[in-house]
Parts: sequence; structure tokens; C-alpha cells
Amino acid sequence: MSKLTDNIDKARAASRERFETAKEIASEGTTVAREKMSESKARAAALLGEGREKAEASVAATRDVAKKAVEKSEETISNSPLAIVAGGAALGILIGALLPKSQAEGKYVGAAGRKINETAKTAYQAAKEASRDQISEMGLNNDNMRAQFKDLFGKAIEAAKTAMAAAQDAVKDDNQGKK
Repeated sequence: MSKLTDNIDKARAASRERFETAKEIASEGTTVAREKMSESKARAAALLGEGREKAEASVAATRDVAKKAVEKSEETISNSPLAIVAGGAALGILIGALLPKSQAEGKYVGAAGRKINETAKTAYQAAKEASRDQISEMGLNNDNMRAQFKDLFGKAIEAAKTAMAAAQDAVKDDNQGKK
């Protein structure tokens, strides 16, 4: 029996040794996994921070461009209010001309609509003549007003393009930072 007991003891010792080895390997694996997880967490936090910084910079740039566009628009409006009024009136007339007349409008408004239309035409003609007189007194001509109006819209479009480009650049930079 002594040989059997020795074999049992040897098997127990070998089992314990294998168990301890397995325990050490598992412990090392857990340590490595924790280290990798910490590294991944740190990288994710860094990328998030960079993304926030880029987004904030993009928002700030867009705000600056919008603020400059507003300032330039205010300046243009202050320098040439008649051109803006004329442009607004022309835009209103164009929209009114493009909208179709409805059957309900003809039925319920009918004669009153025609009277309003005639009155509006008369008012328009009077305003047109008065504005021409005032424009002539100021020494402005159609070419100057067109140039100012084109300049205003050109600058507004340029501001919008700049803001869009800044936003696109920020998105591209953010996407490249993630790769």
C-alpha cells in the first residue's frame, strides 16, 4: 500500500503544481487584460478630448464668420438702405406674382381683391416715382445700386461658403483623428 500511497501523494503534488501554474497564468492574463483595458480607455479619452476641441474650434470659427457676415450686412444696410428696400420690394412682388390665384380667393375676395390690386398698383407707382426722385437727388444710379446689391449678396454667399468649408474641415480632421 505504501506504493499506492506514494503514487496518490505524487498525483496530488502534481495536481497542486499544475493548479498553481494555471493560477499564475490566469493572474498574469488578468493583469495584461487590465493593462490593455486601461490603455484603451486612455486612448479613447484622448480621442474624445481631441474631438471636442476640434468641434469647439469649428463652432468658434463658424460663429466668427457668421458674426462678420452680420456686421458686413449691417454695414451694407446702413450704407445703402434704399437698395435693400428696393430689393425687398422686388422680391415681394416676384413671390406674389409666382403664387397662383385660388378659386376660393376669386369667390370670396373677388371685387375687393381687384380694388386692393388697383390700389396696390397705384401705391407701387407712387413709391417707385418717389424712390426714383430720392435716388436721383442722392446722385445714385441703377449701376451703383446694382453693384452694391451684388456686393452684398456676393459677400453673404462667400461667408456661407467659408462657414461650410470650416465645418467640413473640422469633420474631416475629426474623422482622420479617429483612424
